[in-house]
Amino acid sequence: MSAARKTTNPEKAPRRGARVQHILGESLECFAESGFERVTYDELIARSKVSRGSFYWYFPSKEALYEAVLDYCANGYVARLEEQFAKTDPKDHVVKRLLDTSLADFNANRSQYRLLLRPPPPSPEAIRKMTQWNDDTLAFMRSKLEPAVKAGKLDREMANTLPDVLSAFIDGVCVRLVLEDENSVSKLSKNIERFLCRIVEA
Repeated sequence: MSAARKTTNPEKAPRRGARVQHILGESLECFAESGFERVTYDELIARSKVSRGSFYWYFPSKEALYEAVLDYCANGYVARLEEQFAKTDPKDHVVKRLLDTSLADFNANRSQYRLLLRPPPPSPEAIRKMTQWNDDTLAFMRSKLEPAVKAGKLDREMANTLPDVLSAFIDGVCVRLVLEDENSVSKLSKNIERFLCRIVEA
């Protein structure tokens, strides 16, 4: 029996994985467009073009689906930031590099940010995942500031505080982008960059 399972599972897993990824991707768009409360289960099923039975098999409730979508958004987040940071100019100020990294990731993954910037349904697990997303962001920023600390260009207190300040500013920029207030974003992000680069000698 165990041998038979080993033979059949490799064939079924890719199909199941692709179907789940499809459901998560379509559900992400629904939640990002309308928010958790307004989206109905019927709309999610219709958007995914998956049978009702299959949909319930994978996600027995809207809450379970939402939490899976949060995982889908958060998985690989730091790796994406690392990839974007590597594309920035090493000669630029670290503040500019972190701002450019965050905005580039936002522009490449707008639906995910629309979801993550909306308050989650009040479940401990959803809140834990949102908190983890924020903690991962701060940890990434601190790791990029650490070389300046070691080189004596940035004091430890500033390095511990700056990620929270940057994160708050970036959240404000992303909210404007979610609201499609594109015209003010370029000026805002430039002003943030100019201000922080002046007070952070790194």
